[in-house]
Amino acid sequence: MELSERKREILRLVIDSFITSGEPVGSKTIMEKMHKPCSSATIRNEMSALEEMGLLEQPHTSAGRTPTGRGYRVYVDSLMENYTLSFEETLLLNSLLSDKIREPEKILEDMTELLAKMTGYTVVSSAREYCGTIERFDGVYIGKRSFLLVMITSSGKAITKQLRVDFPLDRDKVRRITEAIDNHLAKKELGGITLERMIAMEEDLGEYRVIIPSLLQIIFDATSEISTPGISIRGLSSLFDYPEFREGDAASRLLKELEDRELLRERFGKDIPSHLRVHIGRDGKGLSSASLVTCPFRLKTGLEGAICIIGPKRMNYAKVVARLEYLAKEIHAVYGFKPSLPLIETKDE
Repeated sequence: MELSERKREILRLVIDSFITSGEPVGSKTIMEKMHKPCSSATIRNEMSALEEMGLLEQPHTSAGRTPTGRGYRVYVDSLMENYTLSFEETLLLNSLLSDKIREPEKILEDMTELLAKMTGYTVVSSAREYCGTIERFDGVYIGKRSFLLVMITSSGKAITKQLRVDFPLDRDKVRRITEAIDNHLAKKELGGITLERMIAMEEDLGEYRVIIPSLLQIIFDATSEISTPGISIRGLSSLFDYPEFREGDAASRLLKELEDRELLRERFGKDIPSHLRVHIGRDGKGLSSASLVTCPFRLKTGLEGAICIIGPKRMNYAKVVARLEYLAKEIHAVYGFKPSLPLIETKDE
């Protein structure tokens, strides 16, 4: 979509004004802010053209214009001006990361709380341990029909699961079994367990190959346990500060979805984005009617997740993006997370 410089400026000014006021924007307001003098009639014509393009809409015949979801998309991708953090904002955000001794989970909770206060929006964070690979398998004999399978993850975490068998065991058999498991599954991505690898492990296990189904289930269960994301939410009451969410049952639907932990884990904890992602709310109910800005993180400690800021479509995207970008880069400096660049993923969901 090709937009002239004047149309781009008018669209940006309409959205900037609407973000601030929440009221439809008229030609007189735009005329007062244009860099190059322009008549009110010319501005009205340009606004009509932007409306035909699907970037603006007019709630009522005599009212000014408001942005559409498509208009916000163009704004975020190419029109919004960079926001520079104030000295006070920088101090607040730095204070979160100043104490390196604190547990990363605690820092994430504090970050969620602070961002909710700073932005005036609802903030959801999800965090899980990034298992990556199981670096080593060990076995501990505990009885004639069972042993402990010890799994050491790439983040250094030890997971133990009891494995019961239908044949007699001794310490030597446990050693032989765990050596075979370690030879074929250690340091391999769990999603890369191929048929060839399983056949080779069966050959190594010999008469003990009958444990393979139970073994794979135990490994899957163990890694699923540590990969289940924890969810933290702050600023729920902020939803009622915006008229968009006070209309009808919009707020109650959104609250209902935010209270559903399984839904949140599915939405925010399952597929962590590789970039900072801006999702513009579409027509719909609940979360689909809001705008979401999501920023991923991964720490050397093995913790990964995302922070998501939820607000109305007229969210102040520039401020939100600037704060999340700053945090992402500082987390990299302190905890070894390297964000993907460019941070903003312009493709809509």
